Parts: sequence; C-alpha cells; structure tokens
Amino acid sequence: MRNERYFRDLARVLQEARDIDSAVPVPPRPTGTELIALGSRPYARSATRSGWRRSGSRFGLPLLSMAAALALVVTGLVSLDTPAGEAPFSYGTGEVATGVGETATVKLGDGTIVRLAPESRLRTMGKDDLREVWLEGRAFFAVTKQPGRPFYVRTHAGEAKVLGTRFDLSAREGDLQLLVVDGSVSIAALGESVDVAAQQSARASLSTPPVTVEVDSAYIEQELSWLGDFLVFEGTPLRQVAVELSARYGVPVEVLDERLAQETVVGVFTGQTLENVLEFVCRAVSARCTITPTRITISP
Repeated sequence: MRNERYFRDLARVLQEARDIDSAVPVPPRPTGTELIALGSRPYARSATRSGWRRSGSRFGLPLLSMAAALALVVTGLVSLDTPAGEAPFSYGTGEVATGVGETATVKLGDGTIVRLAPESRLRTMGKDDLREVWLEGRAFFAVTKQPGRPFYVRTHAGEAKVLGTRFDLSAREGDLQLLVVDGSVSIAALGESVDVAAQQSARASLSTPPVTVEVDSAYIEQELSWLGDFLVFEGTPLRQVAVELSARYGVPVEVLDERLAQETVVGVFTGQTLENVLEFVCRAVSARCTITPTRITISP
C-alpha cells in the first residue's frame, strides 16, 4: 500500500511538471540586472566541465533534481552559463534596495551574483560594456571572470576593482570595509590603492587611505555570519568548497584526489542541507561522495 501511494504521488508530480513546462514559456536570457528569488533552489555546475554528468555519490535523492527543475520552470530562472562567443551583457539601469531585516539576491547580466544585506542599496548605471555597480550598505559578491573586463564596485568612500573573485564589502557613512574570501581585489581611496588577497581585510574612509590586515578563518566565518544559510561559489576550487562546507555544517569534508581538488565549481544554495549541497556539487564535477558517521569524502 505504501509503495502504491508513493508511485501514485510520483506520477502526479511528473504530470504537474509536464503541465507547468507546457504552460510557462522559458524567458529570453536577460540583458540587464535580474532579481532572482532563489529560495531553496540549489544550482551547481563545474566551471571546467560542460553540462551535468552522472553522479557516483553513494547517497540518493531521487526527487531532488526534479524539484530543482520545477523551481526553474515556476520562477522562470535561467542558467548562469554564458555561451561561448556570446557578446558581454550590458548591465542596463536598475536599483535594488533592502529594508530592515531583509536580504536580496541579485544576478547581474554577466552572471555575477550579489547577496545584498539588510538596509542596503545596489545600483547599475547602464554604461555600455562596463561592469560597474554602486553600493550603499553591505553586500557579498561572487564575480564572474571576464578577461580584460574588470568589475567595479563604487562607493562614496572608495572603489573596488576585481577580475573574478568572492568578497564582502561594506560601505556605510563614509567608511569602507573589504574582506576577500578568494581571488584578489584592488581597493582605491584618496588617490591611493592597495591589492587585497584572499584571507585579507582592508579598510578605508573619506579621510583615511586603504590599509590591509591579515585575518584568520575564524574572523572570516564571524564576518560572514550575516549570510546565514546562503552559499555561493564562483569558479571556486573543490578543495576550497570542501573547507567552507566543513566550516558551515560542522562536518569534516575531504577531497581524496589532488586533480579533483582543483576542479572548480559554480553554485548558488539557499536553505539547503549538507546532503543536498553535496549531491549537486559532486554531480557537477562527476565525483563520488561518501558519508560516514565521522566524515565525508569526495573521490573520483
């Protein structure tokens, strides 16, 4: 009786998916700033391997991929991939603001993901072929790499210039604070500039040129606690993904193969369990995930 009910429910979900797919047209790829309500939808892919591949993970979530596909259809979201040879997107003109206790996830035209903190504002100016935003408040950025086209974050206290990285930036009341998770960011204020590397923080203000300091993992975890259950990877090596998953979920995650550890992942996750995130990450890099009572391993 239980199996019969399960297959009946499964058939209903499949039919609803087909009905939604036929009723809701897939929108064209956006040409400007696009707000995306990711909710609990996970998305992950390998930045060095094309498409989805069969996963060798030892845990199974048979309806997980279907749920993600349904979310894509219902919300009308598009892939973060940029097809080879396609011209860079114009950012258009737009503004996103959050109130007290509110956050927002913004996807820009080039695939860059921005997580906007409460009481913050993000603006795009619509300049052709220029990746540029204005920030008032705080945001976490996962910037896509585009050779020869840096990404600029302008603030009243100074500006940040990046080529593709993840960083946290706060600009309030004339003070600028930057924390780089991976990659490198150049920060400029009062006519001076400094390069800020991963696990470094920098400060500047209307009266103080930028200075950098080394920070440890505990500091980074504390500073990024405002992100809550939000995770984003942008060309992040699997080795670093494992480190961040270990810190976020409190379970050791180990990559057993050095070549595999260098694979890079692009992914956005909100409100997901560790098992769900691992399912998608391991599928993206064609890896095998094994869960034991004491640790999680990722192998070819």
